[in-house]
Amino acid sequence: MSEERPDSVREPEAAYAAKRAWHEEQRRLPLKERFRILLELQKQDYPLLKRQRKLEWWEKPWDIEP
Repeated sequence: MSEERPDSVREPEAAYAAKRAWHEEQRRLPLKERFRILLELQKQDYPLLKRQRKLEWWEKPWDIEP
C-alpha cells in the first residue's frame, strides 16, 4: 500500500528536480551563451558588492562583450 507523503517532503523534492532540470538546460547551452550569461551576472553583482566594500582589481567585471 502506498503511503501519502506530506507536502513538507514533496516540496523540497520538486524544488531539487526543477533545479536539476535547470542545470541540465544550462549545460546544453553553447559555450558562447554560457559566457554571455556569466558576464551579465558579473555586471549585475558588481554594484551590490561595490557598496559593501572596496573591491580588489580581480573582483571587477571584465570589460568585454562576447
